[in-house]
Amino acid sequence: MTASTPESGASPNRADPSGKAGQIAIELERRLLLGQYVFGQPLTISQLAQQFSASRQPVSVAISHLRSCGYVEVIPQVGCRVVAPSVAEIADFFIALGKIESAVAGFAATRHDGPEARQLIAIADRPVPESLESVADREAYVRNVGDFHDQVWRMARSPALEGRVSNLRRLSNFYLWQGAAKPAPVTAQILSQERRDIARAIADRDVSVAEAMMETHISHKPHLNGLVEPLPDQSP
Repeated sequence: MTASTPESGASPNRADPSGKAGQIAIELERRLLLGQYVFGQPLTISQLAQQFSASRQPVSVAISHLRSCGYVEVIPQVGCRVVAPSVAEIADFFIALGKIESAVAGFAATRHDGPEARQLIAIADRPVPESLESVADREAYVRNVGDFHDQVWRMARSPALEGRVSNLRRLSNFYLWQGAAKPAPVTAQILSQERRDIARAIADRDVSVAEAMMETHISHKPHLNGLVEPLPDQSP
């Protein structure tokens, strides 16, 4: 199994709750995205209310929001727990997301201007942290990956589509952290090199190569980090 690391950020193009409920939702999502809660873990309203020094009402609103985003499920008469998708569901999710991001990479390769491409290359060339053990390192790494994909989407000039896909990108990050109990930079380095290659294909306006690279980049992430069985070795 290849050493794992999480990937993929997204812009918060959503209608998050306001006030205390919004603050709680943002913090709970941050914890979910960084793997601080695991698949199937129970979350109780009373315990969360105590943690956040809040009443049950804003916590319930925050949980309802996270449920609508796909992070948690509410079980009547039982409570709330983090979702636990099957391996097949996760594989399907990344295959589908890969096809969407592939199309977006093609849009970006066709529609970008020169300075945008240079900025994308600069983002892709940012160094990968030597360690991803700390929350701060994880947050910095995820932020860099998010900056890369945000820039690709800006270059694609398809804001209506981005607003609908942004939550899928956040879910992908959440899923990937579940396979990263001990995240290792080796996988981050592999994915970082892929982003550099994608950035240069987009800059060169090589649509077919950019699309193919992006689809592979997204679809094989759960294989790289151990959530899904590794892909068969295609080498002779």
